[in-house]
Amino acid sequence: MQRPLKWSGLQARMTISYVWVTVASVLLIEVAVFLIAVMAATTTYENRIFTPRVMQTAKQYAQTISSQTKGGILSLHATYVLGNPHAESLSGELSPKDGLIVPAISQLYPADKAIAFALLIAPNGQIIASSYPKRYTIGTAASQLLPHSLQLINNTLRGRPTTNQMDMTLSGSVMSTTETIWSNKHTPIGAIYLQVPMPNIEQLILLPIAASLVGSGIVLLIITTPIGTLFGIITTRGLVSRIHNLVTATTSFANGNSSQRVRVTRKDEVGQLEQQFNRMAEQLVESTTKRQELAEQNARLAERSRISRELHDAISQDLFSLSMLAGGLQAALPSDSPLRPQVSILEQTTTNMIREMRALLLELRPTTLGQLGLAETLEEIATAYSTRLGISVTTNICDIPHLNAKAEHALLRITQEAITNAVRHSHASTLTISLTPQEDQVELVVADSGKGFNPNEHATSFGLGLRLMQERVQELNGTFVLQSADGQGTRIQVCLPRG
Repeated sequence: MQRPLKWSGLQARMTISYVWVTVASVLLIEVAVFLIAVMAATTTYENRIFTPRVMQTAKQYAQTISSQTKGGILSLHATYVLGNPHAESLSGELSPKDGLIVPAISQLYPADKAIAFALLIAPNGQIIASSYPKRYTIGTAASQLLPHSLQLINNTLRGRPTTNQMDMTLSGSVMSTTETIWSNKHTPIGAIYLQVPMPNIEQLILLPIAASLVGSGIVLLIITTPIGTLFGIITTRGLVSRIHNLVTATTSFANGNSSQRVRVTRKDEVGQLEQQFNRMAEQLVESTTKRQELAEQNARLAERSRISRELHDAISQDLFSLSMLAGGLQAALPSDSPLRPQVSILEQTTTNMIREMRALLLELRPTTLGQLGLAETLEEIATAYSTRLGISVTTNICDIPHLNAKAEHALLRITQEAITNAVRHSHASTLTISLTPQEDQVELVVADSGKGFNPNEHATSFGLGLRLMQERVQELNGTFVLQSADGQGTRIQVCLPRG
């Protein structure tokens, strides 16, 4: 079941991150659009509106003064009007005739203040008329007042094509342009010099664009924020659900449900985490099983050791005492005493019981397969039986490489069972143990010189031990052969694959 969206949960945090990415993307797009729009609007206004109108105004002044002179020359005594006394702005205003309204300025303003003005300059470079006479006095040389525009003015007085220039001042950018005044004979008789500061781009362009983009940005945020939220919830739902299933499985496994697994749906990072969880769970289950088996095995070995000690310390000592008493009693009786046969049988029975007890103690003794290996363990068992029971044991035991642990354990148990049966039931005095490699198999042969038996007639007496041997061999896909007859001993042959 999908958990509810919580503000502290992973899905909520990822959804909020999607919303923030959406908002940030919208803001970045707005900023980029704003910058592009400002650059485009500024360039368009300067090249297509402001500059053409400044040049158009200078041309209108030149045409007006040329008409006023009737194609003659400029007169120092004539009146040429260059400024409009009713202009509202010192920076110039847009005119309905695609030009600018240059103000007529009667006051003197600081030199660093950008003001729009127009000058009429004679061929000798003197100012004949001015819209700002307080700063640009009539009769003064233009080169003295406008040294940075001297080349521009001289080119215009020579009749060269109209040009303009842009200068940076403390008050901002200022554009200067000139226009030649022609006579009827198309000779230059003067020049119009017009200087106009660039309008306030922030107020003229930036603020309208910013207001437009802010409005559109608010609309985009209103539209995209719910979309980003919905997108975040939808895209994170599957991921969060998979992580939640993984957490649930981990909790269940930690609480003891060792069969808990998760379904791997994809091969992404979460899918790898799911695979690792399943692998970890299987390894833990296997490790727990092996630990339980090892604990059970250790418990059995400890119990066998305890029983072996009890038998050795109690019953074996009593049997030994009984044997000593029977031997003393037999020695004390007269040779013609009718009790001597019974005492002799008692002594022989006690000796057999001691032999059986020693064989049982050897069977109960823990093996050292893990420390010594199969070959050395079998040699140690053969030596122990030979020493403790006085049996002649012949061995032909080879070290078998690349033999798995299950096969080694099975061969060891089969050897122990076969030796125990030979000692306790067949009363064998000689044993032969052979462990040799045979191509892709390993062969174990245990033969004794005991009294043997008919397997069919004695199936009840020896069936359990033989069945255990056969089951061990069958589990490892091996072969088991038993050969025995009354009075001819017993031979057990086992072949197991090495793999």
